[in-house]
Amino acid sequence: MSAAHRLNFFVKLAGATLVMALAWAAPGPYWSALAAGLVIAGLAVTRTPGLRAYLKGALILVALVVASWLLNLSIQGMALGEALPIAIRMAARLVATTGAFFFVMETSTPGAIMAAASAARLPAMATLALSLTFGLVPMLREEFERIADAQRARGLEIDRAPIHVKLRYALARGVPLLVQAVRMAHAISVSFATSGFDPSVKRTTWRRVGLFVDDRIPEDK
Repeated sequence: MSAAHRLNFFVKLAGATLVMALAWAAPGPYWSALAAGLVIAGLAVTRTPGLRAYLKGALILVALVVASWLLNLSIQGMALGEALPIAIRMAARLVATTGAFFFVMETSTPGAIMAAASAARLPAMATLALSLTFGLVPMLREEFERIADAQRARGLEIDRAPIHVKLRYALARGVPLLVQAVRMAHAISVSFATSGFDPSVKRTTWRRVGLFVDDRIPEDK
């Protein structure tokens, strides 16, 4: 695990928020696209897990955003030459934003999030909300990929299909993904109940939390 992955969760969260603010404050499409490119390059340099899947999703996101904005602005009477930079700027902003928070989600385990939140003396419910929000997204992404593998096993050639067919198949995964998310939430609630979770009780952590979060208990020298 690289040093960037071991950064304190709140440091990574603050960095992602700063990247998002800079991307949305960029004055034109060139700077927005540059911010998006730097974020993707950062994901590659830090070897963020799931990068290939994210890039596929980002391409679909860019296509949808550009197409929808071009259609919307053209309906309002704007020329294509004026609408295209606006659409590109919006798509680049979203790529930079999703890429920055993708890094946070993929490199922050629920244990590391809870350790950082406990060290920061956050309330128990805030700690639980953060760990579930950022910890469950990678699990749902893996479930999304398993559903895609099941579609391929049934003869659906998703990778070779046109973009509109990929979008239709992607939407078809939403129902089983929603069902799985509900089941996962129920399983987590049952496990908390059987473990005696009480939000009024303060928690401690065995991890040393500072700029970085220790992965395990340090050995005695």
